[in-house]
Amino acid sequence: MSWWVVELITNVLLILIVVVLGPLMKRFGRAYAGDIFRANPRTGKSYLVLMDVAYYLIFSSYILFTITFEPPAAWEVSVAAQLQDEVVRVAGMLLLMGALHGLNVLSLPLIGRLLGMSRDLEADTPARPPV
Repeated sequence: MSWWVVELITNVLLILIVVVLGPLMKRFGRAYAGDIFRANPRTGKSYLVLMDVAYYLIFSSYILFTITFEPPAAWEVSVAAQLQDEVVRVAGMLLLMGALHGLNVLSLPLIGRLLGMSRDLEADTPARPPV
């Protein structure tokens, strides 16, 4: 099998991981975000859209950074070397997705509280008298 076939299969697999796991995480995370942004649902929806854009930009750049256009010398010696490199690419994508998702889950309550506090402060501020 040519080196570019394995490369192509890996790239398709990486894209499938992003296309399948991204919406899956979003679907199960909606209820969590809804609980956090209960006081301000529009802000929660906007935040989730912005996070989706950030996720897809990060994952797309990872795929583009790791594409190989010419086989390294180690791949010509052994197919196992190429397979190991491709497995590392897939594992790197899964690790990146997991780390970003975990960071988002841990930071979301803090962000929800900060955005909720600013809304509470605006509600407590008396309106300016007309000039």
